Amino acid sequence: ICKLEALGLPSKYERFTFIFSATFSDKVRILAQHFIRGNYIFLVVGKPDATNEDIAQTIEEVSNAFKKDRLFQLLEQNLKSERCLIFVETN
Repeated sequence: ICKLEALGLPSKYERFTFIFSATFSDKVRILAQHFIRGNYIFLVVGKPDATNEDIAQTIEEVSNAFKKDRLFQLLEQNLKSERCLIFVETN
């Protein structure tokens, strides 16, 4: 938060802030409240915390050394269009 504030952004009362996400954890919601006005609108499309039944989720353990190779292998096998969205964990 300190690094963002150091950028010299206008105050939350002098700007419009839009936040888009497929998921909003409680931690993210609490953090966002620091940057948005108190009278914000929280818009949900579909059921909150619901999963899309059209999306299959598979969990596969792969060592760090082979993750990129396995990703490319899966893309070659399954990619049916030129577009793909990949979610990764960030620190």
